[in-house]
Formats: sequence, C-alpha cells, structure tokens
Amino acid sequence: MASTPDWLRVQPEHKWSILRLQWRFALWALWTAVGGIMTGFDWGVSGNAAAIPAFQRQFGVTHPTAADKFIIPAWMLTAWGSASCAGDLLGILCAGFLIDAIGRKHTLAVGSVLTAAGVAMQVASHEWKLFLAGRVINALGFGIAYINSPVWIGENVRPELRGFFLCIMNISIVIGQFLLATVCEGIYKIEGEWGYRILIILQFAFVVPLAVGYIWFPESPYYLLKKGRREQARKCLNKIHGSNDQALIDAEMIRIQEDVTFSEQIKVAAHEGGHPYIKAFRGQNRRRTLIALMPALQQQLLGSTFILGFISYFMSLLGIKNFFLVTVILMVVMILSAMAGFFLIEAVGRRKLIVGGTYVLTTMLLVMGICGCFDSQAALWVFLVAVFIWGAVYQGTLGNAAFALGAEVPSLPMRPTTVSLMGFVQMAGVWVVATVSPYLINPDAANLGAKVSFIFFGLSCPICVIMWFYTPETKGLRFEEIDWLFANKVSCRRFTAAIKEHRAQNSGAMIVEGDTLFMLKAEGKNVQHIETAQV
Repeated sequence: MASTPDWLRVQPEHKWSILRLQWRFALWALWTAVGGIMTGFDWGVSGNAAAIPAFQRQFGVTHPTAADKFIIPAWMLTAWGSASCAGDLLGILCAGFLIDAIGRKHTLAVGSVLTAAGVAMQVASHEWKLFLAGRVINALGFGIAYINSPVWIGENVRPELRGFFLCIMNISIVIGQFLLATVCEGIYKIEGEWGYRILIILQFAFVVPLAVGYIWFPESPYYLLKKGRREQARKCLNKIHGSNDQALIDAEMIRIQEDVTFSEQIKVAAHEGGHPYIKAFRGQNRRRTLIALMPALQQQLLGSTFILGFISYFMSLLGIKNFFLVTVILMVVMILSAMAGFFLIEAVGRRKLIVGGTYVLTTMLLVMGICGCFDSQAALWVFLVAVFIWGAVYQGTLGNAAFALGAEVPSLPMRPTTVSLMGFVQMAGVWVVATVSPYLINPDAANLGAKVSFIFFGLSCPICVIMWFYTPETKGLRFEEIDWLFANKVSCRRFTAAIKEHRAQNSGAMIVEGDTLFMLKAEGKNVQHIETAQV
C-alpha cells in the first residue's frame, strides 16, 4: 500500500495500515468513550458498595445469621438498582432527541453536568433516600453521555475501521468496572464513612476530563453537514484528522456528505412519516431494528448485569476470601479479552463471534448452576473457573460485537434512533436484573447461591436458537450494501455469499444508486432513480 492511501476508495484489505494513520481520530474516539467508563463504574457502585463493611454499617441492617455483621436489605439494593436503571433509561431516551436537537458535543456537556450533580447528592447523603435521588440524577447523566459515543464514532469513522472503533464502547465499560473493583480493593477495610465515600467522590474524576475536553472537542461533521454548515464541518474534520493530509479531508467531506444526502433522500423518497421510534418498527426498518436489538437483549439474558455488577457482593456471600482482589483479577482478564476482541471483530467477523460466543456463555452458566448444587471447596473452585471463562469469552465476543453490529445494521436515517433503542433495551434488561438479583441471592431472601445461574441459562437457550437464524455478517460491508441485502430480504446466514454475487454482477463497483432504488421498490414505492457519486 502507498504511504498515502487513496482516501476516495474504501480499502478494507489495508485496514491495518489505515489504522496507524488514524491515531488522531482514535484519541477523540477514546475521549468520547469516557461516558462508557463512567457507565461501567456506575453500574457496579451499589453492588460493590454493598460488600464494603463501612457502607453496610451506615445503610444496612443486622445480618440474619450473624449478630456482629450487617447486610444491605434486598429491598434497598433493589431500590438503588432500579432508580439507577430508571435514570439510565431516561438519559438514553433523552439522548436520542438531544443529539439531533443540539448536536453531539453539547449533548455530552449536558450529560456531564447532570452526572456531577448526582455525584454531589450521593456524597452529601447520610440516609438512603438522598442517596437514591443522587443515583437517579447521576444515572441520567451517565445514560446521556454513554449513548453519545457510538453515534459520534459511527458517523465519522472510516468504513475500514468501523468495527474496531465501535468495540471501544464495550472496552470502555470494562475499564470502568475494573477501576471500580480496584478502588474497592483499596478502600474496603477503611473504617468509618470514608470507607465508601471515596468510592462515590471518585466519580468526579470522569466529569473533569469531559469538562476540560469539551472546549476542544469537535462537533460531528455528519451533524454539521446535515445542518448545512459545510465550513464548520471542514474545520471539525481538520481537528479530528489533522490538517496535514487535505486529500483525506476532501475525501471525508465527500463521503460524509454522500451519507447525509443518501439519508435525506431516503426520507423524502419513501415519504416516511411519524415519530422516529415508530418508524423504527415499520416496513424494512422493523427487521433491521429487531436484529440490532437482539444482541443487546441477549447480553442481559446471559446475566451480564448480574455477573459484572454483583459479582463482588455475590462472592462475599459465597464465603470467598479476598473477593475484591478476585474481582480485580477477573476484570484484568476481561480487559485483555476485550482488547483481543478489538482485532477479532475484523479478523473473524460479527456473526461468528456473537453466535459462537453466545453458545459458550450459555454452557458456562449451566456449569455454574451445577456447581451451586454441591457444597464443597472443589465446586467453589469450578464455579470460579467458569466465571473467569464466562468473563473472558463474553468480552471477546458478544460484549464487544453487539454494539458494533447494532450500529451497522440500521439504515443511515434510523441509526441514532436505533442506537438509542439498543441502549434502552440494554438498560431495561439491566433494570430487571438489578431489581430481581438481590432477592435471588440475599440471605434475607431466596438465597439461591450459584444455582441462580440456572435461571440465566434457561433464559438464554431460546435466544441461542433465534440468533443462529437472525445474526448477519456485516464485516467489510458498506452501508449501501447492507441496505441492498435487507431490501432484497436476503437471509442473515447468506449475507457474505449474497454480497459477493452482488459485487461480481456490478464488477466490484460500490455505488449507492441501486441500493436506494432496491430499498424503495421493496417497500412498494414508485420513485425516481437517485443519482449518487461513485466512491
């Protein structure tokens, strides 16, 4: 490959060389992922704080079987978890409107301000009600910041690197969970209220880089071009990529403008009406939306919220010593696996990672449940090994690839809405699991122990079958090609073969024209041919 790529062409075969040249974009993508780190940290705050003795004494009640110990009642854990999830859900829904109303940059600022307010309320709390209110406001800000990242990245990343950078979402969440476990390992023996207040105060550390970086953060060129602000879009592209390679800037202006034009022409030609969230479940969009939502739902059915959010507290209930240290080691394994997934998603593809990973994860849940049927040290060790295998496989497969697939499957006009719906489904799942889990594992409730894994195993099995038939392979496909595949109702299992045939018939030319025509014909519309420049 030449030292300077031909930026007017999409060259997936040279993605590694292009990745090295896109280091400035990578830094901005990582900065937007601070919202994901915040979310990963926040998801486990209640569950991890519940295992800290100082927190138990401040908010808990006497342990039912040990008068010298305290526990957080199941109803209180449920209230905090539900409130946090409610805030996340509301934040994600608000983000769907804000990112189009005020732009991606200002939406991130709104999320940061709300996060800071929620953290302050938690720091000031001495009883569970104010702590609860702080969790809601805090989560509202996290939800807004969290969903902004995949939208900004998906709109502006080079097509060759789309899978790489969309994996940042999952990696950022894992890093947040790792930081949480590390902090808890360092503070859980501290006596007094500072044994848990440090945990809450440290959430300000995520707000600071967002507040400082906001000054220089470039607005999404896609958003600016959509608003007709070409000069500002070009300036932002120079911020994102640097000003040394103007051929890249020119090519990106053309590529993103084509995406915007294509998106707007589809809207006009198809005469789509109604609210975006309603349109997401109409016509061709329905199938694409459901496919995008399915991996996000499966993450929750597989117990990701339970294992990632309650594992420290759960291990403490099982009598595992140094449970925070074990959690830190688990998070390190998961980070390494997530980093491997960064490369696997392009080397192996989305379908193989998601479907194959789901089968392995479901099997590990069965192993964990069986371990819960035996009261022995050996069963405890097997349970821990299964948890580590689950964590490593999850982060390298479904955890990484779910958002990448979900951001690629929707049509361009529906991408922000669908990504918002993905976040909503994910957080709705988190809400249900966070509400039910304390009652399943707490000593003052069902006290199921490791047998709780049987529940997630049973929930996962039906989706394993569905995902085999409805998980497509989108690796290396342009958005126009994905439109063509869905418009022609190609089976998800045949995407790769069908697109090879389509490219061969069109002599390898990748143009938008036929894709728009096919899509509208598939919906029974009689429209004129839409001309678009060849890339």
